[in-house]
Amino acid sequence: MYSKKFFRFVMPSILAFALSGIYSIVDGYFVGNNVGDAGMTAINVVFPVVSILQALGTGIGMGGSIQYSILKAAGKDENALKYLRATITCLLISSILMPLIVLPLMTPILKILGATGIIAEYGRSYLSVVILGSFCQIFGTGMTPLVRNNGGASFSMFTMISGFITNVILDYTFVWVLGKGVAGAALATVTGQFVTAVIGTCYLLWKKIPVYRLHFKPAMFLRIFKNGISAFGITLCPNITLLLMNLFLLKYGGESSVACYAVISYATYFVYLILQGVGDGCQPLLSDYFGRGDMTALHKTKHLAYITAEIIAALSFVLLYVLRYHTGNLFGASETVTRMVGDNMPILLVGFLFLAYARVSTSSFYATQEAVKSSVIVYSEIIFFFLLLIIFPRFFGEPAVWWSMSIAQILAMILSAILNIKHKSVS
Repeated sequence: MYSKKFFRFVMPSILAFALSGIYSIVDGYFVGNNVGDAGMTAINVVFPVVSILQALGTGIGMGGSIQYSILKAAGKDENALKYLRATITCLLISSILMPLIVLPLMTPILKILGATGIIAEYGRSYLSVVILGSFCQIFGTGMTPLVRNNGGASFSMFTMISGFITNVILDYTFVWVLGKGVAGAALATVTGQFVTAVIGTCYLLWKKIPVYRLHFKPAMFLRIFKNGISAFGITLCPNITLLLMNLFLLKYGGESSVACYAVISYATYFVYLILQGVGDGCQPLLSDYFGRGDMTALHKTKHLAYITAEIIAALSFVLLYVLRYHTGNLFGASETVTRMVGDNMPILLVGFLFLAYARVSTSSFYATQEAVKSSVIVYSEIIFFFLLLIIFPRFFGEPAVWWSMSIAQILAMILSAILNIKHKSVS
């Protein structure tokens, strides 16, 4: 019974996030094969800023969805609906503020990201279009958890597929046919997210949920942000990792190492998202069981999530390891960069099995309003990573930069296990 319901929610989420992972590499594929290493590297360098938009949408959408599901399961439908409307309001406010904040700071942001010369020029072209389309990015990612928590697990996958197909078609048209380069890739991405946002909104309206009625209440906003801070971090922190890797690889390895990591990050990012799909997919179930007080169902669902995530991590490890010396060719990388990808990818694959456990732990904690514990896991990983980068490359050079990521994921998994043990002893 529990497994059937679990996979009915989780499989569409896994497929949706898998598509999201492919979504994230489509720009790199078309730009890499049309513009070259410089264009692909530029997108990789500025992507941490793009991820802030996605993280805002995901965090706000998930934070509101958790509160909505728990209140609805407890029979408090009116309050649940208020939280959903407050979530839509938060998404709208964020989409208005982001261009006003980021666009005037474009030049210093590019400098902080380490973009210079042609990389900075391409990065500015890509980032300008995406920031102007903040509404599409934030609502596109924010609507997905709202749809999923309103009985739309399969429909949320459909919204992702629609956005993905739109992005691929427009990437081909703008980048290859019309020759618009990185700006064309950015426009394709924004349009794809717009399609996702529109379809998600139509679904909620079809469910007779008045998303057009906004609800302004600071106390609700604070609860939404508290619930969503770890979901925000899950989306954002991999891109902070991306930024740190770029900076330290530039310092210890040079531009070829950054281009190498650009390829690896594109190839591995979908695995991170699929693991997130396991956690986010079971979130509506966990929140519902928590709201009803059904702890038996909650614990069985968590157990299934851990097993599923570990199997996915193991299969991903094997697949990417076998294909490691062919991955660079997919993105049009040079022969030198392709060889570097094959040499360094196994180091990063080590962390997958440990990351799987940490991701499910994080999702299970925030689904049951344990926001502090979930946030500790998410943000400790990036803190561990930063500290390792500060210390070990001084003594061991570039290889230590690559190993720092996997070691940080191992430490985050150990911390997750400790918090789980303490949680069980208290309950």
